[in-house]
Amino acid sequence: MSGYEEINGCLHVDGVSLKEIAQEHSTPTYVYSASVIKNQYDALKGAMERALPADRQPKLCFACKSNSNIAILGYLRSLGSSLEIVSEGELKRGLKAGFDANQIVSTGVGKLDSEIAACLTAGIHQFNVESIPELENINKIAKELGKIATVVFRLNPNVSGGGHHKTSTGRKRDKFGISEDSLYKAYQLASNMNNIEPLGMSMHIGSQVFTVESFKAAFEKIPAIVGKLRDQGHKVTRLDIGGGFPIIYKDEKLLDLDNYAEWVRDIILPLDTEIIMEPGRYLVGNAGVLLTKVAYVKETSERKFLVVDSAMNDLIRPTLYEAYHDIEAVENRNAPKTIYDVVGPICETGDTFSTDRELTEMKRGDLTIIKSAGAYGYCMASNYNTRGLPPEILVHEGKAHLINPRQTVEEILDKEVIPDFIKA
Repeated sequence: MSGYEEINGCLHVDGVSLKEIAQEHSTPTYVYSASVIKNQYDALKGAMERALPADRQPKLCFACKSNSNIAILGYLRSLGSSLEIVSEGELKRGLKAGFDANQIVSTGVGKLDSEIAACLTAGIHQFNVESIPELENINKIAKELGKIATVVFRLNPNVSGGGHHKTSTGRKRDKFGISEDSLYKAYQLASNMNNIEPLGMSMHIGSQVFTVESFKAAFEKIPAIVGKLRDQGHKVTRLDIGGGFPIIYKDEKLLDLDNYAEWVRDIILPLDTEIIMEPGRYLVGNAGVLLTKVAYVKETSERKFLVVDSAMNDLIRPTLYEAYHDIEAVENRNAPKTIYDVVGPICETGDTFSTDRELTEMKRGDLTIIKSAGAYGYCMASNYNTRGLPPEILVHEGKAHLINPRQTVEEILDKEVIPDFIKA
């Protein structure tokens, strides 16, 4: 995990001590490395630059849902990224982070009327349409607003992808996208609508796609469909080929970016369209950690528990997806090893980050990090047990920047209203 290194026995991120961050901001706290984000972006961009002509470079649209902090979005924008959104809230985040509306792509199977209207009013690059009823609704709203909606249609290629069955989106039984037959029908309907401009198709088979050959299998379905659409007289000028690149949680096989770029060059490039990609987790996942503190070491006749001050409300992936996250001590890193169950304070057995994990021996007050938490960490956090959301810190060139302060319990309670019929 470049960006994180041990200096004088203590873990640092981009030159800043994690111990000092904990002293200033307490724990639990999300910490992100700007250098890791930049390295990931540059690696993907570089692979595309090596494989594709300069005038055919893809539009890299960061998947906002993976980490929607406005500072993170703004930093990615400064590197050259565009944006993919799935809600009106993410649209507003993107605009506040400085993205031009024409840099924004809207996806999602259940776009609400208000979201569609907001995107049309802003003038986004395109809608990735997932059903004929959605197409009809976008046309209706666009007509009411006097707008033309640019759309592409999301193909469901019936190709399995995703590190967990809950994150696979390209199978026939999944809720996402439309079949090939429905795509032809949708294109024809759209071509007869006065407020719709159909320009292409999109595809996204899942998240954390370990079987990297799945990308190639999905891509190979596209040329024949594009050819048939053009034979039917339709314009196809955009192809959104999605994202889903894996990151390292444990010992995953990473995507060979040069191979991937060659697939894009050999299969997608000859179709002579704009190329759009939607990397999310890949850009930010390994950049972030959840910095936490040992509250207690509890021993029973059967287990030894490392009880930390972070919980499933702070990072839900281990209990939601049975996800593995590496865990390391911040200091005393050469201490003897022991076996722990690492758990949080919430009154649920599911509030467990790992079981039977060999870790450096730790004691109350010691700091540890839960790694690879930069994607689907803070953005999926909640106030369960009336726990305030942790702060977020972005470290850039030796300086730690607070990009989201810790939420207090008072801030949670102040939003709630007791109606008049409840007497004091």
